Amino acid sequence: MVGFYRLIDENGAENEIAIDSFKKEKEIYNTYFKKNNKEPNNINIENMSYSPIYVDKDLECFSKLKNIIEKNIKEKLNVNEIKTPNILENNERFVELQKLFGLEQFICNNNYILPPASDFAVFEWFKGRDIVKKEIPYRIYEFAKCYRIEEKEKQTNVLKRPTSFHLPDIHVFHDEGSYEECLKHLQIYDNVLNELDIKHDLALRITEEEYNFHKDKIIEISKKLNKKMIVNVVPSSIKYWESKFKYIYIDSQEDVVQLSTVQVDYRTSKLFNIKIEGEYAKIIHSSIGSMERVMYAYLDKYND
Repeated sequence: MVGFYRLIDENGAENEIAIDSFKKEKEIYNTYFKKNNKEPNNINIENMSYSPIYVDKDLECFSKLKNIIEKNIKEKLNVNEIKTPNILENNERFVELQKLFGLEQFICNNNYILPPASDFAVFEWFKGRDIVKKEIPYRIYEFAKCYRIEEKEKQTNVLKRPTSFHLPDIHVFHDEGSYEECLKHLQIYDNVLNELDIKHDLALRITEEEYNFHKDKIIEISKKLNKKMIVNVVPSSIKYWESKFKYIYIDSQEDVVQLSTVQVDYRTSKLFNIKIEGEYAKIIHSSIGSMERVMYAYLDKYND
């Protein structure tokens, strides 16, 4: 762990958290959020090389969750829906972006890669663009197919961390009001997870400078959502974002599963030269989480 922790309660009161006795971040979550103590369920899902195969009732469940998620997003946000390629020709920008993501490149051959998120094709499409202010916030939505090579951590269920997965992914280009935009997305995901009856808790990792400058807005988000929030304040930027809100689910085995994320990014627009009337754009990365993890949480709670 790096930095220090704070707890903001539902009324906006900020309290320091002593972490000397904690060994892992999930112990902090388990201490401040109610544990799920029921017996683990058996989740039936096909598994081939850490990529799920959807059949029969699994496919029905997948489609049901997708429809609920997309209905909420499209009714409550003005999004421009796109579909980007599942294979991309590699370039220097992708190499740098992959480093910012902290992931290995999923290389098909010397010239092509499989995208780990829709960011790659979206940002390449917007490369060098100068957006006019009347178009912002410019929101891009894609139901993306993504691929990642990463440590599986001896997981017992492929849905937690598959090699290929589906991501309802939103990117917002804007010049101000980052945290007002974050709140809109967090409210949508809160509504969806409540509709699915998936218990979820709110956490935030944020740079110290960003936290000090936007503390009032962070506190307001906690109050508006009526949720206590664990805040990990870190010394400097991690990966590509300055702040990362996340909804977590503590499963029946008391493992912490990250679901939704909403991230504030001031860096990527410089890599791809994306501007708003001559000034580098701010970017919000937003997703309710991969379909696989949402489906895992849903089945973990409800599978007989």
